[in-house]
Amino acid sequence: MVYNPLSVYLLEQPALILLLIAHFLSDFQLQNQQMADRKKKKLTALITHLILVLIPLVFLALIFPLQNWDLFAQVWLSHLAIDYIKYFLSKKGFIKPAFEKSAFVLDQLLHLACIVIIYHETGVNLPADSLIVQMPGLSQLLLQVLFILIVTKPVNIVFKLFFNKYQTEEAVSNKKKTIAGAGALIGQLERLIMAIFLLFGQFAAIGLVFTAKSIARFNKISEDQAFAEYYLIGSLFSIISVLIVYALLIL
Repeated sequence: MVYNPLSVYLLEQPALILLLIAHFLSDFQLQNQQMADRKKKKLTALITHLILVLIPLVFLALIFPLQNWDLFAQVWLSHLAIDYIKYFLSKKGFIKPAFEKSAFVLDQLLHLACIVIIYHETGVNLPADSLIVQMPGLSQLLLQVLFILIVTKPVNIVFKLFFNKYQTEEAVSNKKKTIAGAGALIGQLERLIMAIFLLFGQFAAIGLVFTAKSIARFNKISEDQAFAEYYLIGSLFSIISVLIVYALLIL
């Protein structure tokens, strides 16, 4: 049974869920850190990113009736405007390194706000025989996909931005001894497994993820207090982020 007002609202707006999925795919899953950094100062990188933003929107436009194309065009144009303003401000030096966290949060809030506002202002025209209308369970499935997308790479980026200061110098130097990106991938997989357990109602099984993870890092945790604290922060953040997004979107 659904209790959360946000999830009730989204379940009634499958087209909006698809727009949100398209946003998180293009702004996170289809974009690596190198592109995210380069698009702040390089116009070619920004154009490449905007093309990647366009791809899922074009796909949605093709599966929706023709009269809805202006919705997807306006969403893309809003993304272009926000990212170009950020590019302009970054290139002119107005966005300092100290403002990166605030700039990231404001950027995402603006993107999401534009999607919701444009969706409601433009509207969606769906015929009675549309697949979305004929499959009431589709909205729930799409919401679960959105849940999984949010708790993987976006949460990684948020953790890196807001909690990287707790990483020890030794841990930074030890990164050279590990495979690049392995830690980030482990974090994504750990939250993906937790998300799947929550969707299947296997709440107690979540503890298995951290048991396995702790066994692999046991020696390092027992020998290095600073690493143990950073590890604990990361683990608790993973749990909290998955539970919060689950409560907002699924419950």
